[in-house]
Amino acid sequence: MGKKLPLIILSSTIITVSAALIVLKRRNGKGEFFIKSYDGKFALIFNNEWKLSKVKNELNENSNLEAINNKNGVCFIMFSKSKEDLNNISLEEYNTNILHSINGENIIYSNKIKVNNKEMYITEFDSYYENTLVHYLLYTLETENYYHQVMVALIKNDNKKQFKQINNILSTIREL
Repeated sequence: MGKKLPLIILSSTIITVSAALIVLKRRNGKGEFFIKSYDGKFALIFNNEWKLSKVKNELNENSNLEAINNKNGVCFIMFSKSKEDLNNISLEEYNTNILHSINGENIIYSNKIKVNNKEMYITEFDSYYENTLVHYLLYTLETENYYHQVMVALIKNDNKKQFKQINNILSTIREL
């Protein structure tokens, strides 16, 4: 009996670990994936409702990533600039310059927020695109060597849910 006890404990440990790995693999396999920027310098984690868009238009012609969530009516466009190209200005200065460029739009609010210890600015505004009123969230954030401007267009009015999802996506940004 004494020799069988360690064997039973070992067997049950192997079964428990195997079950945990299967659950984790299934969770990661069906839920999240990395999308790399067009230039291959950045990646973000999206869930499986999102797809990469490769269609260029006037809004995204200079972007380095565009993802679309058709189910929720959300378009995510990211533009990035090297800090060196911008003379190493602060994130606050970069955000202020962006706000000056959208000054004519109906700005609802602009605020500094923290998501998973990442500092970023968010500006919410409404504007028309092809005769359709679109609610925009404009995020300004930084990684080690770059500043990023992320424009999120919300077609459906489920803003609270979308804020949380976009904040979670942006908190996963990393330079490659």
